[in-house]
Amino acid sequence: MATFEALNLGAVDYIVKPDGTISLTIDKITDELVGKVRAAARARIKGKTPPVKGLAQRMRDDREKITVRPVVARRSISIEEGLVVVGVSTGGPRTLETILPQLPADFPWPVLVAQHMPAAFTKSFADRLSRICALRVVEASSPMPVEPGTVYIAKGGADMMVTQRAGKLIVLPKPESSQHLWHPSVELLGRSVLEHCDPTLVTGVMLTGMGHDGADAFTEIKQRGGRTIAESEESCVVFGMPKELIEKRGASLVLPAERIAAQLNVWAGR
Repeated sequence: MATFEALNLGAVDYIVKPDGTISLTIDKITDELVGKVRAAARARIKGKTPPVKGLAQRMRDDREKITVRPVVARRSISIEEGLVVVGVSTGGPRTLETILPQLPADFPWPVLVAQHMPAAFTKSFADRLSRICALRVVEASSPMPVEPGTVYIAKGGADMMVTQRAGKLIVLPKPESSQHLWHPSVELLGRSVLEHCDPTLVTGVMLTGMGHDGADAFTEIKQRGGRTIAESEESCVVFGMPKELIEKRGASLVLPAERIAAQLNVWAGR
């Protein structure tokens, strides 16, 4: 999709026209447009994302159909295993394309990603990530069991939550909550994880983005024995969400984006 290519080439953010390609009601997005322009004015402008080790070859293999990505035996997760929760907004697509391809096919924990993104984009984004990652990447568009070795991208236009059914952890979309400004909501995802999972087995990762979505929930994850990573200012496009987490003393570690996957691999025993 052209939008993701533009982001990969250095665009800070994007906005959806209210009426499609030819829009006569652009005034509907005035506040959103002004907010994103202001964020762009403060953003750290980056060039095209450099390929991480092994990523370029995986992408070539996918295009040329030379190899088949490894298949990992999957099983339903119990709440006794690890879980990664990621919150991200402005600058997120490029940052996730830096981090997630560095997780190996045998990475033992599920990864839940709340990326602020409209409904029209999340399926394409999940498909794009799936092509460049060793892990399976899916859009959480319906209730599904949370499984190791899978990345769940929250469906745009909804909030992603976790719950338990028959002793299994389930991820599902719910209508956007009017009590929260950003969607899919990082705060609501974090709260549902705290409710249904042992916090000591949860790892929260707060990445680039404006605002404070998820800072309270991720701080509580750390306070209750979990681990958290805040992306450092040096690699953030917009140092908003990670800054809020750091200022609340909710970050166990502060790392640049290119070092986050390595830390997750260490914690997961990979």
